[in-house]
Amino acid sequence: MTPMSYVKLPDFPGVFPADSLFPGPYEEAKELPLGAWKAMANGRVYTLDITAQDGADVTATLSSGTIRDARWDAATKEFSFTRVIPNVIEQAWTAYVFWSDPTDPLWRMAGTFQTVKNLSPHTVPMIPSGWYATLPR
Repeated sequence: MTPMSYVKLPDFPGVFPADSLFPGPYEEAKELPLGAWKAMANGRVYTLDITAQDGADVTATLSSGTIRDARWDAATKEFSFTRVIPNVIEQAWTAYVFWSDPTDPLWRMAGTFQTVKNLSPHTVPMIPSGWYATLPR
């Protein structure tokens, strides 16, 4: 594996100093890590329980709503699913599991979700939002 190169960054607020970056080696998730992930989306914390993976098919539950069509792409490290809240919304969720420092105590993934179908008589925004999740190793 080629070592990570550094870019000289100016010393401004919001800029990471070079010594704050993990120089490697990074470790990839060979399979989707199973367990009770803590997910944060729109200021709410959910439990995303990923219980099984069989090839690209994933079995998972979310503490709010029902999950269907859960999939794992091992090549891109993409995890995706549809969240359904009956009579309210359907949302498409996608995230990527981070390559990480093998000594990091957490697996991490981040991505976006967006309402794709409004099931209620109310107006629901169809804009994308971000989400983030962690799982102890």
